[in-house]
Amino acid sequence: MLKIAVCDDNDIEREEIVHIINKHLKYNQKDFTILKFEQAEQVLKSIIKFDLYFLDIKMEKMNGIELAKNIRNISKDAVIIFVTSYRDYVFDAFDVRAFNYIIKPIDQERIKKILNEALAEFEKQDRFIITKTISKSTKVFLRDITYIEAEKRKIKIHTTYDVIEYYNKISQLEEELREYNFFRCHKSYIVNLGYVKSYDNTSITLENNDKIYISKYRLNDFLKTFMYYLKGEA
Repeated sequence: MLKIAVCDDNDIEREEIVHIINKHLKYNQKDFTILKFEQAEQVLKSIIKFDLYFLDIKMEKMNGIELAKNIRNISKDAVIIFVTSYRDYVFDAFDVRAFNYIIKPIDQERIKKILNEALAEFEKQDRFIITKTISKSTKVFLRDITYIEAEKRKIKIHTTYDVIEYYNKISQLEEELREYNFFRCHKSYIVNLGYVKSYDNTSITLENNDKIYISKYRLNDFLKTFMYYLKGEA
């Protein structure tokens, strides 16, 4: 079941967003639950870990950007969509890896379009690869992979919980993962763009502070791909 939170201190606009989401998801026969919040603090106090957040930005006490930062501390995979009257916070939204940024007044067709894109993103999060060794096969979800490292014929899949080693070709994995926000930044490395914290001309730093090399020949392509990813166009 898809769990959705809508947080907006304007009662009319909050109800309008909820109505659009309800109507669209019911029409598409999706299994979902949706909760409404007037204040950011109410979202954080909820015991439910939501999959999808629609957040206003200008609210009393805690604003939507601060709320999103708190959400990111407890949920890396949550999809966050800002719905606001203010254009000034676009770059702040990038910092919390917002999925999209909708400018009010509320446009029903735009919300439906972005909602469809979010549903497609959830399908991506459920994708996995199978690693096979002589003794066992292991299912590895793409959302858990931080980066992939090649050492001769051996592949090391670095995840949020373990390092899985098996024999494969990195070129084969590159092809398999190309459409799922992975980028081959070096002949020996493939990085999950969702875990990139920062980068310079020679390396990429991940959220867990691991560093991986980036080839100077792939730097420009990486920059373009990463920018598209941040804008939600990848």
